[in-house]
Amino acid sequence: MQVVVVDVAKVSQFKTSNVMYKASLDKNARLIPYVMAAFAIALLIVGFVNKSEMAPLVLSVPSAFILVLILGCRAYMPLGYTIDAGHINVERKMGQFSISRAEIEKISIVNDSELGRTWRMMGNGGIFGYTGWFSSANYGKMRWFVTSREKYILIQMYSGKKYLLSPDDCTGFMKEAKG
Repeated sequence: MQVVVVDVAKVSQFKTSNVMYKASLDKNARLIPYVMAAFAIALLIVGFVNKSEMAPLVLSVPSAFILVLILGCRAYMPLGYTIDAGHINVERKMGQFSISRAEIEKISIVNDSELGRTWRMMGNGGIFGYTGWFSSANYGKMRWFVTSREKYILIQMYSGKKYLLSPDDCTGFMKEAKG
């Protein structure tokens, strides 16, 4: 029989809270899904109004793709962030993403100018938020769970991984996360 020893002192050093730090969408993240849905519906209308027999079929495929993409982004958009004894959690409609607090090297508040030029490597650039893998000129590759591009929380892990969050209350989030 093998006995596994867990360093309880390391895990329990953090306070636990039942507070969810809300993540509100910025203007672009609210507007882009509606513009895309309007475009998809316009494609469908053009397809059915067109006299060609193939037009409804040809235009319904990209319309369906756009609508499924919007729904998928809605399902995985960050709703808020919670902090428990061992993790910082990104709350989403479809599951939760957890970041181990024991592995965090540094947490800081940053803004766009501190990030430098950023570009999307693979992810969502404005449909109900900004999620996925992005790269920053000043911080390199990171995973975003962002809903507003005003102020961010940058979490740097000992492993070199980086996460970007955007709680509405960055100061309160920082106090509890460092807690």
